[in-house]
Formats: sequence, structure tokens, C-alpha cells
Amino acid sequence: MITIVHDNLKIQLKSWHDLSWLQDFGRVFCVFDQLISGNLCFGVDDGERKYFIKYAGAPTMMYAGDTQAAVDRLRAAYPKHLQLAHPALNHVLHEFQTPQGYGLVFSWFDGFALAPLRLHMEHLHALALIDKLALYDQLMDALVQASRKDFLIAGLSDHHVLIDFEKKRPLLSSLSHFEQFPARVPHPKLPGTSWYIPPEGYVIGAALDEYANVYALGALAFTFFGNQSTRAPGDWTAGAALYELAANAAKQKAEDRLPSAEVYQARWRAAVRSLPRL
Repeated sequence: MITIVHDNLKIQLKSWHDLSWLQDFGRVFCVFDQLISGNLCFGVDDGERKYFIKYAGAPTMMYAGDTQAAVDRLRAAYPKHLQLAHPALNHVLHEFQTPQGYGLVFSWFDGFALAPLRLHMEHLHALALIDKLALYDQLMDALVQASRKDFLIAGLSDHHVLIDFEKKRPLLSSLSHFEQFPARVPHPKLPGTSWYIPPEGYVIGAALDEYANVYALGALAFTFFGNQSTRAPGDWTAGAALYELAANAAKQKAEDRLPSAEVYQARWRAAVRSLPRL
């Protein structure tokens, strides 16, 4: 292990890596060097604006994969961000190349990830129902747009769902594992946290379709309004009609779910409009 100090902040890596390019972006005010994605991330301030940098190519401490694979994955994410641009998705500004790696520059987002710190999830659950419905609707709209453009929603994790509790804005920070249809399950499983992965996402080589996206939307609803683990009706906080929609979307058999993300969204919004005045 080696520790590099930049702007009085420590950066831990497996071995030395040239990070002198950081000075071109301004003052580094935060470092994310313990990610399992293979990315090394920074918050930077150029004196006028703040930015978020994702960089691949450095030998990060918690990444067990091939460094070039991390570079290729981040490079492939750039056109996805451009194609799927949405207010609830990380706003990419530009890409850059270094002799040893590759990076993306995003607008800074003042929010908190729902994991790993449990207190942020608890903060979300403590919000008024009308606020949670608005936050979920924005994320749902971004994911439905991706589905409409023939993308498989993959790699979902609470680590990538950020909430600005002050402005009541959500953000999905990673599209790295989104794939265009047709898509199949890679080895050893579909990327992402277990409760966002449909049963068919564990069958190596299995064909995936929009039913998998419907499952992701239902699972995300349980993150906002219920219990991720049990999905029990007694833990649901948003009314019976919305529970039935989320439960249908998260059914074990793909063919038992609603047929598309757009149909799910339309029925969800109709059910929300039918709720008693909030």
C-alpha cells in the first residue's frame, strides 16, 4: 500500500500512480479511494464550481479486477450518460485521458448515498410520504426512459442512489452496468445489490428483457416505501394500491410481472393520483 497526499488529503492505493493531472481541475476537497468498482473518485472545486471526477486506471485498494477492465467500463459509460441524460442521472460534462488512465467529469451533487451509512436510509424513511413519492417518481422516470431506449437496468445499489434532503432531489450516480438489449446474464450474476436483481439475473447466460427492468422498479419502490428484505405488506407505508403494483413488479416469475416499465409507470402514477390528499 502507498499513501499519496494531494491538497492535504490522503489517497490510498496498492501502488504509486501519477495523479498530478488533478491540479488541472482545482482544489480536491474529498476523496473516495475505497470503492470496489475500480474507480478512484474526487470532489474538486475550481473556485467557481464544484465537480465530481470518476477516474479509472489507478490500482485502487478494494478493487479485485483488472485495471484495464475498469478503464474500459468507465469509457463505455460515457456515451450511456450522454444518451440517457436526465435530471435524476449524473450529469456528465466531459471525458479526459491521462497517460495511465481515463476519467469522466460530472456536475457536483450535494447529496447522501443511501448506503453504507444506515442513517441516510433512515432519513429517507422519515420523510413525509409526499416527498418520498416525488423522489421516487424522479428516479422512476429516469429508469423508464432508459428502458424506453432499450437499456437493461443493471448494477443498481443503494450506494449509487443519492438524495439531496434539503432540495428534495434524487440522483442515480452510476450507469456503468446498464446494457443495451438484447442482454444476457454475465458470469457470475447480473451486477448490482441482491434485492435489485430478479431471479433470472442469477442464471448465467439467460436472456434478459424488460421484465427485469420492471423488477428493478418494484424493488426500488420497496427501498423507498417498505422493507427491502421482507417486502411484507405490514411494512409498506404508501397505501394498498401502490403496494400491489410494487409486489407485482417484484414477482419471482418474470411472466407474472407487468409487461413493461412504461406500463408500470403509468399505473403507478394513476394510483398516486388516486391517493387521499397528502
